[in-house]
Amino acid sequence: MTATRRDPLTGLMLLGALVLLGFGLFLPAVTVEQFFIFDSTKSVAGAIAALFAQGHVLLSLVVATFSLVFPLAKLVLSFRIWIARDPASPGVQRAIRWTVKLGKWSMLDVFMAALVVAILTLGMIASVEAHVGLYIFGGAIVVAMLAAHRLEAQFGQTPPGA
Repeated sequence: MTATRRDPLTGLMLLGALVLLGFGLFLPAVTVEQFFIFDSTKSVAGAIAALFAQGHVLLSLVVATFSLVFPLAKLVLSFRIWIARDPASPGVQRAIRWTVKLGKWSMLDVFMAALVVAILTLGMIASVEAHVGLYIFGGAIVVAMLAAHRLEAQFGQTPPGA
């Protein structure tokens, strides 16, 4: 077993990403205003709950998967890799492979948010205003990606076929 020195900056980045993700999910993210009369402010978590409550179960599950489950899973796996004593162990190699697989999907949630904002702002019946929660959520994704790049640099490339 080869002991690995943990990079403290990567650990801080992972912890920071987790904190930012928590705030980003629950702080107000967007306000949708319709006909200059009705407006509704939602967080990412609130939007998921609202979609579910309105009967849009499949859409709420898709948004929850890409905005909540994937980022959390990637952070948990990244912590597993960061605390590893032996980077060559099968568990760490499996975590690395899964992190890479999840990473390929990690920006889909940002794309979905941008698509919704574009659709709503292009229409004449509604406008969307971004709030701090959306920026913090995006920041969490970026910090997690930077930490993942530092882990990749420390532990090397993923084995072929991963």
